[in-house]
Amino acid sequence: MVKKILLNIFLNIAIITLVLSLFWLFNNGHYAVGAAAVACLGMFIYFKLLLIRSVKKTIRDRKNSAA
Repeated sequence: MVKKILLNIFLNIAIITLVLSLFWLFNNGHYAVGAAAVACLGMFIYFKLLLIRSVKKTIRDRKNSAA
């Protein structure tokens, strides 16, 4: 579970950094790099959703095995 918490922290930092960099990139006219940043942002959001599903499944399995 510690790995998942650390992965969640990393994904949050990555998503926040990419969002802030997108604002800077589009304000300064770097649209090609911004497009790559959007792709990376989508990838990190997808990984975050997979992590959330995994944690929910783990919690559900622990509740079922304890009962």
